[in-house]
Amino acid sequence: MKGETKMSVYFYGRCSAEENFDKGSSIETQKSKCTSYANLKNLTIDKEITESISGTIKFNNRPMGLELMKNLKKGDHIICSALDRFSRNTLDLLQVIEKFKRMRVSLHFTEFGEVTGSDAMGSVFVKLLSVFAEFYSKQCSEKQKATKDRLKTQGKFFGGKKPFGYDVDQNNLLVPCEKEQQVIREMQLMRKQGNSYQKVADQITKTTRKKFPVSWVFKILNREGAIA
Repeated sequence: MKGETKMSVYFYGRCSAEENFDKGSSIETQKSKCTSYANLKNLTIDKEITESISGTIKFNNRPMGLELMKNLKKGDHIICSALDRFSRNTLDLLQVIEKFKRMRVSLHFTEFGEVTGSDAMGSVFVKLLSVFAEFYSKQCSEKQKATKDRLKTQGKFFGGKKPFGYDVDQNNLLVPCEKEQQVIREMQLMRKQGNSYQKVADQITKTTRKKFPVSWVFKILNREGAIA
């Protein structure tokens, strides 16, 4: 019909920065599953929305999630490989599904089909799965924390920004960096002499020509057991 807007079929893929190196969770693997699903449903994916971001972040607060929301129209389809690829935030997931229902947008998961229809069983199924997805996310967080704690007790570097005063060797162990250790010793000496944290921060910033906020000085000295 003249003037009728063609529906769009979107592939939505998401992974965290760490998961993108996991073949089972990679965007490529997700897309392959969604393409196969689309073929079975006589749909053709014509637009791709992908991002590297935590699944616990609300859909509208994700850069690409927000972009997708802005472009959706009645009759569009979104295909995602798995529930946890779309969201690991139970409340937000259910709110998004309800919004899609009002917009007449179809949301599909390759695991169990369309979830925005009027089927009561499908609605219950989604709620149950979303609870399990959040449970899985919490489990992963607990495992990551346990791993970091274990590496910390072993004196190993567990990611992020390396602590001031140390380098990371080829065995992923933290080893003292003599240049930065000298700066720490200077901080410790100034504190023993009764200087305030602000004065220590100002002096170290001046001598190293590198900004040392008071909070950073306090943190470094606390870590080194020199707080007084």
